[in-house]
Amino acid sequence: MPPNKRMHKKTMKLECGWGSCQESFSRMENFCKHAEGHLSALDTVEDEEEDCLWRDCGFCSVEGPEELRRHLFFHCYHTKLKQFGQQVLNAQPDIGTCSIGYPNCNIVPEIPENFVCLWKECEQPPFENPEWFYRHVEMHSLLIDIPAGDCEFPIRCGWKDCEATTKGRPKLREHLRSHTQEKVVACPGCGGMYANNTKLFDHIIRQKDMEGKSQRFQCSHCSKRFATERLLRDHMRTHVSHYKCPLCDMTCPSPSALRNHIKFRHSNEKPYSCDCCEYRCKNLIDLRKHLDTHSSEPTFHCDIHDCSFTSRTLGTMKIHQKREHEGTFMARYKCHVCDKCFTRGNSLTVHLHKKHQFKWPSGHPRFRYKKHEDGFMRLQLIRYESVELTEQLMREKQNRQADEDEDQSEEQEMEVEPLGEAPSELQAELRGVLLEEQSAEEPNISTRDDSQEEAMLFVLNRGLS
Repeated sequence: MPPNKRMHKKTMKLECGWGSCQESFSRMENFCKHAEGHLSALDTVEDEEEDCLWRDCGFCSVEGPEELRRHLFFHCYHTKLKQFGQQVLNAQPDIGTCSIGYPNCNIVPEIPENFVCLWKECEQPPFENPEWFYRHVEMHSLLIDIPAGDCEFPIRCGWKDCEATTKGRPKLREHLRSHTQEKVVACPGCGGMYANNTKLFDHIIRQKDMEGKSQRFQCSHCSKRFATERLLRDHMRTHVSHYKCPLCDMTCPSPSALRNHIKFRHSNEKPYSCDCCEYRCKNLIDLRKHLDTHSSEPTFHCDIHDCSFTSRTLGTMKIHQKREHEGTFMARYKCHVCDKCFTRGNSLTVHLHKKHQFKWPSGHPRFRYKKHEDGFMRLQLIRYESVELTEQLMREKQNRQADEDEDQSEEQEMEVEPLGEAPSELQAELRGVLLEEQSAEEPNISTRDDSQEEAMLFVLNRGLS
């Protein structure tokens, strides 16, 4: 049973947004099955970039078919939430409508990994479809026995490492959304997702005073535009890193991103193994790449007459045909400093590192690239970290510096400054070596409020380490 199903009794009209498809469905099961058929027609392969054809999306998958499948299923789930949003707004006509604009309504968040249920003793494999994942987690709350008629019976949360207790089943379901990050309704105008109807109404009401004015507040990270500074601030929280890796200086915006980082950077677990040799790896994509090394003959041959080109992957063959025979090939990775173009992201990384002396930010293992309006992938220059994380990094760096000084001179005593009061020399070093604060010309999105959702905006520059 879908979350909040009783709240939405009207028949849904789930319209497919893939390309020119205009089919609609009333049940999520049929809708997701239909959408999956579009992927089958794509003939996606490993190591090849694929564009999502969902209207007004613009997403480009660079990590293989699994990433595109997760992305497409989230479009299905997002479509359902927007349908719910349209229903609740129709029931409250005095609230008004969203003025942000339709072009952003089909942009969905990045889904870095499958959805994993962390309910204690649950052995369900990870989900690639958020709809089935949220239904599964809700089922855990429904299977808990509580006395009949006792709506405030205390229930202990069964999520891993959570010791919270809630009063009644509805409160437990609401609490579980803090673990799963589930949203139950979306704005049909801009696509923003919310945890309840009240927040959707608040989203619409905040725009009333701005009617007739342009969306002059733009996110410097993803270029999304907003009518009010408040809306921009709410959006920016999705870009801010709140979680720091306990094993290095890597910072992440969500618990799932942190788990993924620890899995690939610090864990020695390699569950995937090769049947032909002793090779083991951490994910299926790496295993498939390795299996190609056991093939002595190239898999693909160019079908153009008198062309003897061969390759092991379909992606390489398509690049060859576009470059040599069709004349339509375009290198998609572009250096933002000198405009030199590259066919692969790792080639641009080497160029930035050797030619322009860029270095990885502390704790971050690689450069990240973002697709711009002209279709080119360029270095993602901006990252955001909460003030709490910034202070933590400064304290840790200060403590490391103090330990080094103590090792050099045991007689010299180092006095550690209180929280948030790092010495000026240290602050200068952080700005010049680790990160540089955003200049005054950028939009001021880092404002203080009572919820202490304050954040620091940083720009990646040459010479960082």
